[in-house]
Amino acid sequence: MKERYFSTFQLILLALFAALVVVAKIALRTPIQMPGHTGIFWMAVIIVGAGVVPKLGAASIVGLTSGLLAGFLGMGDFGALNTFLSYTAVGVGTDLALLLLQDPENLTAAALSASLGHLGKFVVKWALSTITGAPAGFIALGLARAFVGYIVFGALGGLLGALTLKALRRAGFFAYVAEKR
Repeated sequence: MKERYFSTFQLILLALFAALVVVAKIALRTPIQMPGHTGIFWMAVIIVGAGVVPKLGAASIVGLTSGLLAGFLGMGDFGALNTFLSYTAVGVGTDLALLLLQDPENLTAAALSASLGHLGKFVVKWALSTITGAPAGFIALGLARAFVGYIVFGALGGLLGALTLKALRRAGFFAYVAEKR
């Protein structure tokens, strides 16, 4: 029998990380009125998910699944399609960056991967608002400021995710998970 790329256990873990992304988006609100500021929380979760399940496509599955959940819950400022595409772009962008940078526990690699992944959300929001003619909040604030915000908050989220992965490794989480499979 052919072995699947992701085990059922890994898919369940990724689904839990996707739910955590949605919960972080709902529960962890900051009073900062800058585009992309929530990336500090949910990019950390995506980087941790990609580190816990170290396979290409893990971040994409977290992004896709969290996009489905968030769209179903009515989250987002431009509707379900925008939310779904934005979250999926975050996961795919992070996966593509990790394909080149490899190690999500490396602080630099995690920060760059999270920044590039978070820029995927920026690009989707910009493209859909341009196509539909909807007034995007970051256009009113200035495109350059929003671009920088997405990069900075994505990088901070990546750093937080890498530090979380290092703490999980020190605590023996990966050894524990390996023996429970």
